[in-house]
This record gives sequence, C-alpha cells and structure tokens, in this order.
Amino acid sequence: MELREVFHIGSFTVLGAIVILTGWFALVEYDQYPESERKEIVDRIKGSPAAIIVVALMPVGIVVNMLGNAVGSLWMVIIGATLIFVQSIIVSLLFWKRKRWKSIVLLIAMIVLGIFLYMPLFM
Repeated sequence: MELREVFHIGSFTVLGAIVILTGWFALVEYDQYPESERKEIVDRIKGSPAAIIVVALMPVGIVVNMLGNAVGSLWMVIIGATLIFVQSIIVSLLFWKRKRWKSIVLLIAMIVLGIFLYMPLFM
C-alpha cells in the first residue's frame, strides 16, 4: 500500500475533513461571542503558553504532514495527522459548556474520522 493510499478514502481526505470541520466549528462558535468576550479570549490566549500550543497544533500538524508527504516519510505524516486530530478533540471539548450538543456531535465526528484515519495503519 502506498503512502498516499493510507490517508485517502475515495476522492476525499479524512484529514482534510477533520481540518475543515474543526476550523468551521471553531470559527462559527467564536463569531457568536460578543466583541468584548472575543477580545478577552484573544488576550487569554496571548497570555497562556498552553493555549498558544493548542492553537498551533493544527498549523504545525499541517506543515509536518505536508513535509512527510513530500519526502515520503510515513512517520512524519502520522505525527502531523496526530497533531491535527488532537487539536480537533481539544476544540470539541473547549466548547462543551457553551454548546454541549454541538460539542458532542463534533466529538463523535472526530472519533469516527479518527478511526478511519488510523485504521489503515493496523491492517
């Protein structure tokens, strides 16, 4: 099985679906906050190294994944995909108190997509 076949199902990419769903969910929920709360969230992120790391998981994961695909390194691809997957789980849990039903739907979707993402590695 080729490296490209590991993370592709048909004509769509499981990892691409995770990125799109997570990004869309985070942006939609962030836009629903009033301006004062948005500023407070940004200030809180700027002041917390842990929050900066959580925000950076997806861009770093995308870069590592792309580099892994470019050089043909399966481990880099897996590490990049794992960073993106971990951030998607964290995002679904961050909005747990605000919109519980949306968080549950996103969490279930991420778990299902994660199963499809990692299933070829165990075959």
